[in-house]
Amino acid sequence: MNETYYRSNNEKTGWQSARDFLGEGILLDSVIKSTPETPSTQTDAKIAARAGAPHGTVFVTDFQSAGRGRRDRVWIARPGLDLTFSVILRPEIEPRLAPLLNLAAALSVCRAVGDFFTEPRAVSIKWPNDVLARGKKICGIICETAGGVEKPGWAVLGIGLNVNGTAADMPPDAPDKPEAASMFMECGRLFHLPELLGRVLTCLDEYTRLIGSEGDRARLLSLYGENCSTLGSGVKVITDEGEFFGTASGIEDDGAITVTDSEGHAATFRAADVVHLRSLGMFENSSQDRQRA
Repeated sequence: MNETYYRSNNEKTGWQSARDFLGEGILLDSVIKSTPETPSTQTDAKIAARAGAPHGTVFVTDFQSAGRGRRDRVWIARPGLDLTFSVILRPEIEPRLAPLLNLAAALSVCRAVGDFFTEPRAVSIKWPNDVLARGKKICGIICETAGGVEKPGWAVLGIGLNVNGTAADMPPDAPDKPEAASMFMECGRLFHLPELLGRVLTCLDEYTRLIGSEGDRARLLSLYGENCSTLGSGVKVITDEGEFFGTASGIEDDGAITVTDSEGHAATFRAADVVHLRSLGMFENSSQDRQRA
């Protein structure tokens, strides 16, 4: 058992103290429901959302035994080391704008943890909602919605942030995925989980409010673009229909990404996996190989 694990599990996690780190007027703390262990905070929150739980209800746990990410990928969280929570939202937005909740969540984590790094822009976003520290993945986010024609009845945002783990606690590297890391690994210090929860909720409250009006939405997209390392990068886009290579050239009003290939053809993607290519040469070679195939 490593020292980080020992220290984390021998300090009781007082999740209600997250309120001490919230900004003024925050609505995302109406109820904080904490538990030592649960299969999935996302499942817990969805059940509560269907039963009418209010906007801002937070489900947080010390250990999530069956968490999952986008496209039903398994999310492994070690006991007492990571920040794993889900929050219920009841946004007053058009359903087509629901994907912007993903972007707002990623921007919230990026801002909340970025202050702990000494160099600027050490923390960035890989479209749509992976948060990277020096190019390594420290956070995954999932957003699930349900509702009517005019607006979502509810949305549940699930956030898993690698906090106090060591290299031994990280999952093995997967092909085409960023290397996993934790805040401890990148900053060299332990973090108080309730403080991080309060910081993220404060930012999330601010950014999700921007989605509802066109002018505020433009500000949200501008801030997201400034912190998105995918923009301007050579990428491979993987969809059910195949692969597309190009340079990420823009974020649309609804959060979709536009990618332009080497011949100037642009394509827009709303649901896809994006892989950052290490160099423009790698992008060009991949495009040529695809054209020869």
